[in-house]
Amino acid sequence: MKLLKKKMYIVLLSIPLVMLSLVGCGEKVSQNEMNQVDYAKESNWLALPEDANAHDVDVFYVYPTIYQGDGLQDISDPEQVEASQVPLRTQASVFADSANIYAPMYRQVGKDGFNNTENLDSFLQVAEENVKDAFLYYLENYNNGKPFIIAGHSQGSSTLISLLTKIWGTTGAEDRMIATYIIGFSVTESDIEANPKIRMCENPTDIGCFISYNSLKDGLQSESVQILEGAIVTNPLSWESSREDGIVVPASENKGSVFFSEEGYSPTLYKNFTSAQIKDHGLVCEPADLSILSSYPIEGIYHPDDYSLFYENIKENIAVRINAYFN
Repeated sequence: MKLLKKKMYIVLLSIPLVMLSLVGCGEKVSQNEMNQVDYAKESNWLALPEDANAHDVDVFYVYPTIYQGDGLQDISDPEQVEASQVPLRTQASVFADSANIYAPMYRQVGKDGFNNTENLDSFLQVAEENVKDAFLYYLENYNNGKPFIIAGHSQGSSTLISLLTKIWGTTGAEDRMIATYIIGFSVTESDIEANPKIRMCENPTDIGCFISYNSLKDGLQSESVQILEGAIVTNPLSWESSREDGIVVPASENKGSVFFSEEGYSPTLYKNFTSAQIKDHGLVCEPADLSILSSYPIEGIYHPDDYSLFYENIKENIAVRINAYFN
């Protein structure tokens, strides 16, 4: 996997994403910001595989909110490129043993940009159009008929579900999609009603389906801006999805949580670190050691660690679904 730079400290902060799936016609941003990104240029990709044939499967990954300012991320800024590489190490690395990683830079909305109500709709439109252009370019120029996975986190996931609700079923590549991991945001009943081609995964070997969950302490579901009304949740310890409350899957089923240094290095494995239960449209967790978790403005919402808490189970499940696809 080609990485453009190394090392930068990043803290994932709370992002008001409640309306992120809605893209409207707010006041226009500058024409320069509206210009399309040329994804034929490698410099506009955060990650491309050094050997596109290293694996028989690809993953198209969209990173979470990195830019902390107002407006849109400057994807030509070396510091922003460096910062965006942190989730490649802490999240997208879970796919590295099974898939070739393709990750576009995109002009995501900055953390402070979500408070810019005058321009927010236009900002969201730019971010989504970037991801759409990158995804279609990937399918047309890089995929070469391979089966693939789609994955994101936080704003990456919210942008993906907003986009896929509109275009899924029209790309011609739907039968090659192994699974879509919408982690750190919601897939809702209204999303599925809007596009019946979207369906949730029912078991660990199900393919062509969607996965979604938001990790937290019980009682904070209403405080999470990532949990939307009608959210359908996948339990990453059983890989069953439900609109209703589920059983507690014990920590003994957790094959390993993996936590990293602030810059995304030095992974440390903790076996049987947390249980998981679908409850009130969230994924209730009981981590063994809260001091290990990433900081977050609302204590008890484990949003920055959605991947880390279930890292080894996700890693295993990717391989299981790939095997199911080919067999």
